[in-house]
Amino acid sequence: MGLKFMQLIGRLLESDQRFYKSQTKVMPQLRLAVAFLVILLCALSSNAFFTLSIIAVLLVRLAALPAEEIAAILKRLLLPVLFTMILLLPAVFLSSPRTMLTVAMKVFESLLVLGILNSDLTWKEITGSLGSLHVPGVVVLTLDTTVRFLVILGRYAERMAEAVSLRRVGRKNWRSAGTGGILGTTFLKSQQMSERSAEAMRCRCFSGVCHRHGRRNPGMGDIFYALCIPLLIAWFIGTL
Repeated sequence: MGLKFMQLIGRLLESDQRFYKSQTKVMPQLRLAVAFLVILLCALSSNAFFTLSIIAVLLVRLAALPAEEIAAILKRLLLPVLFTMILLLPAVFLSSPRTMLTVAMKVFESLLVLGILNSDLTWKEITGSLGSLHVPGVVVLTLDTTVRFLVILGRYAERMAEAVSLRRVGRKNWRSAGTGGILGTTFLKSQQMSERSAEAMRCRCFSGVCHRHGRRNPGMGDIFYALCIPLLIAWFIGTL
């Protein structure tokens, strides 16, 4: 279980590999703002028609993605939605089946928004856009550094786990014995990395301020996303 968890962390930032392949045509901060607004409005809405209309638009957007990304997003949606329906199954027997369907639709919509956002943006773009949304620089730096360290340590632990599995012979339970050693070695490695990072930041006179680069003028895609914000609010109010 521990090894699988570390392997999952090791694949957390695989989207960074496609960072230089294609840059998004819409400002990441606008995508984040619209995504959070959609999730918030659907959570506050008591009208199922509003949630269904948002899901219909999201499915159209999902259809524009490559086939492998569509399959990956839908695969991540299946288990949480199914788990939600199982938890709310008693509501069906208590003469309230709409509760289960409404909550399941909202969970599906929220995860679908996040899945499409994760497919469109890389972690670098997300952390870079948080500063434009007036998130403190210390928070952005902490998020970026923590996640990157987790990815590096996860890949480090994955390589050690692979080495242990290749050396496992006979019926000895090396997996359970090796997990503690791998996690302990990974902890020592993380401590060493944190000390070196702190020393490097002191040598570079880091002041705690994260500067943003790569600003550009708004385009047609940015204008469209900016118009989506008042349209979503108006549609939400109209369906109350």
